[in-house]
Formats: sequence, structure tokens, C-alpha cells
Amino acid sequence: MADIQMPKALQWVRLLRPLLEKYGVDYRQYCLVVRTKYEMAARSQNGIGLTMQTNGPKKPSAHPMRTSFLVNLLIGGVIALLMALYAHTSLMTQLTTLFSTLFIMFFLTMLTSYSTLILDPRDRQIFTVRGVSGRTLNLARLSIVGMFLLLTILSLGGPSLIVIAMSQQNIPLVLGTLLGALLLALFCFVLSLFLYLLVLRFFDGERLKNILNILQIVIAIGFYISAQLPNLLGADVLAKFNFTIPNNVFFWWYLPAVPVWFAGPGLLMAGVFAPSAWLLTVLAVVVPAVLLVIYLKHAGRFEQYLEKLEQSDATSRKNGWWFTLSRRVLTANSEEATYYTLGWRMLQYEREYKLRVYPQLAYGLIIPLIMGSAFLRNMSWAMAKNFAPYLSVGLILAVPTALMMLRYASQPEAMGIFRFVPFATQGLLLRGIVLAMFARLFLPLLLLYPLAMLAVAPATALTSGLLVLTLSLAVTFLFGRFMVGKVLPFSAEFNATKGMQNGTIGCVTVGLAMVLIFAVIMVGGLVHAWWLDLIGAAIFGVIAWLSWRSYPRSIMYDLHLQETESDQD
Repeated sequence: MADIQMPKALQWVRLLRPLLEKYGVDYRQYCLVVRTKYEMAARSQNGIGLTMQTNGPKKPSAHPMRTSFLVNLLIGGVIALLMALYAHTSLMTQLTTLFSTLFIMFFLTMLTSYSTLILDPRDRQIFTVRGVSGRTLNLARLSIVGMFLLLTILSLGGPSLIVIAMSQQNIPLVLGTLLGALLLALFCFVLSLFLYLLVLRFFDGERLKNILNILQIVIAIGFYISAQLPNLLGADVLAKFNFTIPNNVFFWWYLPAVPVWFAGPGLLMAGVFAPSAWLLTVLAVVVPAVLLVIYLKHAGRFEQYLEKLEQSDATSRKNGWWFTLSRRVLTANSEEATYYTLGWRMLQYEREYKLRVYPQLAYGLIIPLIMGSAFLRNMSWAMAKNFAPYLSVGLILAVPTALMMLRYASQPEAMGIFRFVPFATQGLLLRGIVLAMFARLFLPLLLLYPLAMLAVAPATALTSGLLVLTLSLAVTFLFGRFMVGKVLPFSAEFNATKGMQNGTIGCVTVGLAMVLIFAVIMVGGLVHAWWLDLIGAAIFGVIAWLSWRSYPRSIMYDLHLQETESDQD
């Protein structure tokens, strides 16, 4: 029989045929699944198909993978600008900064854009009943993700390689850095697969879905922080807080600084044959290979474990103390408390919402550190610690996505009850749900961070925390009015055509959030005065209160049938 005709972008798959057949994969079935998944990616519910969808007229267009490449290329340009700021530092410092930044981008891309494609239990129902083996299906799906990830590598890391080539004038170094980026992406890939396999093996039900999201974010943040150890603990750091990293000296803290491992190939090809370069290179090659071998040995069970994602816990959850306390404090009356409970429960069980929003919280915590490290590197510790209490303002970056996704649910038909059960104060519905979202996702972090900062900057830790809290609440209420206020919450289905219809609004709001973040961190850190924090907190508190009061009077929903909603967005 003739081979399956593959799209032009997938012609390279033919080169893998001998290896795949040796591994026990049915090549024709493999090609059929790869081509099908490739075509479905444009319409899927993951981040690939959601990239830059708009309300414009529907017409044939390029595969969204091309658009995704261009968007990531723009982000790669921002990373390249960051690298340009480090051009005067040592080679090790530049490579450490690049790979720690690329690591967090790669790893969170696996979570936000590709996890839904990998963790799709429907594939087993569709393909295995037609005779496709679990191994063939698993390898086909991973091939698609690997191709997307390769394009992500080139777009995010390519501009930085150009900057390094211009600053170092060393072609072997550039090639070694490219090899390190490929190994880093492979590490992120197999680490994600290994974690999926591990969690799917030992957990099930709703607890499984929560752990899959939280564990990846915790690991991403932990690895990024570990990558900063060499920046903070250089040769004379303990005495002078020297933020440079020498090229040819090895310290024990290189070992836990996982992203730094992938600087090894670049150092070797640049002519740095120190023991540290050899050790880092060995770690960069061996650890991903070991994880990949472990995964492949158990890959046959992966498809079976995916069935757990369709399960739900039979036991009902008890109301936690945080839910009870926050509902009592934040809601104005029993009616709003009911809507607060609705929002809390929906966010508790909506896995798609978690996949889209939780990584944004991690971005909000890490991006201020990434962008600010170039400036903090040239400051003394006494001055740098003045900026630390304000870094939690980066969480505002997650507010637009968290609000926009309140429109969608896996079962939007359930909200149809509000078309038949009249309720006079429709604005209370949105306010209760927005408050539940804020209390569940943002408030714990905004309360814990100032307490942690008491050890760093006791003079302004609490006042800066109050400033960030009131600002975040004001932004949440204001953005919620025009991002969710016209559409009944949880009344639309997650899909490619609606998931990013408000992409323009999202870009604008994220841009405004970036301006606010930069202003708060810079002004707060430079002035470093408790009285300024309190003045700002009072101003933003009044704005939040006025917006809070306006919800019941100004928000009314169009409760027509769902089919007309897309015409009104």
C-alpha cells in the first residue's frame, strides 16, 4: 500500500521510518495519526490553535504554527534585548542568563501550549479502537509536539544567538550555544513527560488534575531560582555581592543550578576547557538521555494512565477554611455569597482554566525578576533590597488572562439556567465570581509575599504589600468590567474560534499591566518610603471601591441562546 501523503512541513518524518519500525511502531498508522494531529492542531483547545485568533472574516490561512512562530519570535527579540544588556559581562554570566530565561519559557510553553495535546484522553478512544497501538499513538503525538517545540526553540533563542555572535565574534561559541538550547528544550520535553508519567501513575481523579498543574509551575520556579545561584554566589559574593560569574572556575552551586548545565557545550566550543565546562556538558547530555530512556520503557502505559483524566472523585469536597473566611469577608450579602460559591466551585474543577491561568501566575512572579536582574546586577545589596518588596506587583500580568477565561467552561450549557431563573442584580453575579477568582488565585500570594519580605526590607514590607494588594484589586475590578461584563460567565465553550476572540483587548490590557508594574517597582524602589506606599494604597483603594460599587447597577447580561453570542463579542 502507498504511504500516507504528509504535509510539506512533515516530509522529514520519512527519515525516521527505520528507527520507528525497529521500535515496534506501525509506520503507516504513525503517519496517519501525525497528519491528523497536525491538521487538528489548528482547531484544538490548546495554545497552538488559540494563537492570535480574531473576529475577522473566516478564510483559509496558514497553519497557526506559523503565527505562533512569529509571536514567539517577537518574544525572542525581547530576550535578545535583555542579552544585549549583559554584553559587557563574562561569558558564563551571559550563558547563565540566556539558559535560565529560555528554560522558564520552554518549560511553561510545554505547560500552556502543549500539555493539552499530550494529555488528551480522547486520542485513545478515537485511535486505539481502530487498531492503533498505544506505542504508535504515543510516538505520533510526541512527534507533533517535538516539531512545535523545535520551532519554539528557534524563535525564542534565535535572536539571542545573533546577539551573542555579534558580541563575542565566535562562531563555534554560537554553534555550541545552539546545541545547548536544543538540549535544554529536550530536557524540558522529557522532564514534562517524566512528570506526567509519574503523576498519572500514582494519582487519579480531581487531585491528579490539580497536581499536574501545580507541580510543573513549582518546578519551573524552583529551577529558575536555582539558576540564579551562580549569579548570587560568585567568587567574592559573600563579602562584596559580586554578581559576575568567571569563565573557568567551578563552584558546587553549579550542580543544583539546572539551566546552567546547558552552558557547557557553548563553553567547550568557545575554548573554555575547564572542569566546570566538561561537567556541565556531561550533565546536559546524560540527564535528558536518562529521563528519556526511563519514559520510553514505560510509554506503553502512558495511554492507559490518561484514562484517569476522565475520572472524577466520588467524594464531595468539604469547604476549606480559606474559602469560608474569604467568602464571609469579601461578600456583601447572601446573594453575592451564593455567586461567590459558584465561581469558587467552577474554578476548582475547570482544568482548562487552570492550564491557561496558572502558568500566567508563574510568569507574573518570574518576569519581574528576569527583567530586573539586569539592573539589580549593578546595584549594591543595600539598594537592591529596596526593590524586592514591590516585585509581587508582577502578578498583575495574570489578571487579564484570568478574567478573560472566566467566560468559558467545559460544560457551558449549565449556565443556561439563568435564562429561565430571573435575577434582578446581575452585576452581583459577576462581582461574586470575580471576587472568588481574586481570592482563590491572587490574594494568598499577595498576603504571603509581604510577610516573606519582612526579613529583607522590614521598613516597607507591609506598606508595599498593601499598595500592591489595592492596586491588584483595582485592576481586577476595572478589567473585569469590560473583559467579562458583556458575557455571562462560564457560558461559552473552550475552543479555537472563541478562546482568543478578545486577543486585541488582551494585548492592550497586558501592555497596561506592564506599564503599571514597571512604574510601581521603579518608583517604589527608588523612593522606598512607607508614606508613599500608603498614599498609593489609599488612591487605588478608592478606585477599587468605586468600581466594586458600580457592578450591581451597570452590568446586565444578554441572556439569549448561546448561538447568538459570537455575533455580540
